[in-house]
Amino acid sequence: MKINTMRIQCRCLIESEKFYTEKLGLNKEFGSPEEGFIGYQLENVQVLLEGEESGEFEAGRFLGFSLEVKNIHCFYETLTARDVEFTGPPEKQLWGGLMTHIVDCNKNSFSIVQVDLAE
Repeated sequence: MKINTMRIQCRCLIESEKFYTEKLGLNKEFGSPEEGFIGYQLENVQVLLEGEESGEFEAGRFLGFSLEVKNIHCFYETLTARDVEFTGPPEKQLWGGLMTHIVDCNKNSFSIVQVDLAE
């Protein structure tokens, strides 16, 4: 088995598209706010932005996934300059890597990790 799609619930798809495309730098593959979904393809998984469903799949939560980057300090500095909100600077973890968390325009949060510190 492998993960195929990570769904992210959004209050406003127009603002979410701007955030994930312009601020995070992801390349949109398909969809539009008018269609009710926007898709991005990462190296190993698809990210799907969808409108939230009140009471079921709501925005504004910890999403429970981590995106790995090669150089977390460079990533953090670049996105901070684009006014992306983080919970704090990257910190060393007990498991040996570095981690921080991004807060998106919907107040969803997810982890950013660097596993290989030799990078």
